[in-house]
Amino acid sequence: MDGTRTTLEAVLAQQECGTVSRIGPESVIVATGGGRGVTAAALRELARQHRPRLVLLGRTALADEPAYLAGVTDEVSLKRCVIEHTRQTTGHPPTPAEVNATVAAVLAAREIRATLAAIREAGSEVRYLAVDARDGITLKTALDGVRAQWGPITGIVHGAGVLADKRIAEKTDEQFDRVFDTKVHGLRALLGATVQDPLTLLCVFSSIAAYAGNPGQCDYAMANEVLNQVALAQRAQRPDLLVRSIAWGPWAGGMVSPALAEHFQRQGVPLIPVDAGARAFVAEVTGSPTDPHVVVTGGESAEPIDGAGVRRPRGEIQLNSRSHPYLVDHDIEGTPVVPVALVLEWFTAAAKAWLSEPVVIRDVNVLRGIGLERFGNGGNRLTVQGNRDGGVPLSLELLGDGDARHYRADAVPTNGGPSTWEVPADLEPVPATIYDGQLLFHGPWFQAIHSVQGVSASGAAAVLAGARDLGWAGASWHTDPAAIDGGLQLALLWGRQVLGGASLPMGVAEYRAYQAGLYDGPTRCVLRARNVWADSAECDIAFLAGNGEVRAELLGVSLVRRPAGAGG
Repeated sequence: MDGTRTTLEAVLAQQECGTVSRIGPESVIVATGGGRGVTAAALRELARQHRPRLVLLGRTALADEPAYLAGVTDEVSLKRCVIEHTRQTTGHPPTPAEVNATVAAVLAAREIRATLAAIREAGSEVRYLAVDARDGITLKTALDGVRAQWGPITGIVHGAGVLADKRIAEKTDEQFDRVFDTKVHGLRALLGATVQDPLTLLCVFSSIAAYAGNPGQCDYAMANEVLNQVALAQRAQRPDLLVRSIAWGPWAGGMVSPALAEHFQRQGVPLIPVDAGARAFVAEVTGSPTDPHVVVTGGESAEPIDGAGVRRPRGEIQLNSRSHPYLVDHDIEGTPVVPVALVLEWFTAAAKAWLSEPVVIRDVNVLRGIGLERFGNGGNRLTVQGNRDGGVPLSLELLGDGDARHYRADAVPTNGGPSTWEVPADLEPVPATIYDGQLLFHGPWFQAIHSVQGVSASGAAAVLAGARDLGWAGASWHTDPAAIDGGLQLALLWGRQVLGGASLPMGVAEYRAYQAGLYDGPTRCVLRARNVWADSAECDIAFLAGNGEVRAELLGVSLVRRPAGAGG
């Protein structure tokens, strides 16, 4: 031994989307631990995006709630009511253990019912079965009933887990078995009960503890590492099965109590926001069947660990016809070109991963366009690089071959809300054929402009479709790049009006997002003029929901008149 210490390092990876999602309304997915906590949040997001049929398994029985607790919401008041009711009906007060058990059961049942209601509201059919998933015989019987009603099981999400943190010398066999068996025996029973089903998805919720350990969690770390190894074995046995073992970092919720959250903060460990974790889950289970192991954390530590803080983080993006198929409809003279809207998506994702506060993407500059010459033959690799050494929280660059710089921007803290937006006056109609193959060259996947209200020197207005409506499958989006691109397309129509010809977007002073992820339903787009010069112009663009709420703003969009024969 030479005294060298080797440690694991988490490397930022770009999530790859599948060309066609394996999950849809006909899917039947069985989930353990899905009635409550972070698994429930993940399944609610899955229901919202893909609407599969969901079967939630849990050990909590959904018995009718005692009438005397109706309308009592907080835990302290519930305990007080239980004590008073027991004293009145039995003549003596209950023990603290009895009170805690009664209130815990009531709160658990309420949370499960709320989860079921939210999933149904999102558009999925859902059933809850009070089953101990470790019991293979009981589990198989329960799933036979599901098959009789909905057909074969097509997916498994094993999210159940319990904790009993104690030092090894203080941990009882019963405590160890309860933690270990919930994970390991639960997965074994699930695989055994679905051995004849045509599974397309197996997702297990592992933990970062399997890699790094946690004090008092020898059982939990061992159990999660077993899940990791089972995932590898299943992937080897079933090449067509999408297998994911997600080693979660701590969520802001779930098993993380306020005291534990404070502990993580002191240690510089960021928590995963619930909505971000849920979107990451959906991205993984609708992605491509690559390496089954993935680590998901809340971002980089707030403080350097062991004095080795990462000041220039980097993340790679692989672009090819399988991972980003929609880019075939954003090509110039046969070569797919990276759109500005997708760069904004990547910069937003990087800022969220590397900073712990909401940000504005500012001073976006197009230094050099990116043509994807190898898109259909191996693909292109791009790198998002951050720099924390300057005068802003995070400077961002998009690098291509040989680390050539193509785009740059800054991420700065959010300040203020959206401005007020009105449709410009004196709008004039545009030609009926919006996508003429010249000014707007975009193919079907990028034809985001649904209709144009009109264009004038003072601005423009249109109705846009988003990525979901245009069929962009798979990824967990931080923005809606299809809708954002639609707004920039509207800017090109306005640019023709004021510059007398085609133009290229060359910069954005500020990108402000007020809604994360893909947009639901049509988006109203309003453009207002800022400045017009001989060969360039500036405008602001807003993206609004049907109720007028501002979803995002592009402020200070810079257009430069396009030379003859150039694309954009």
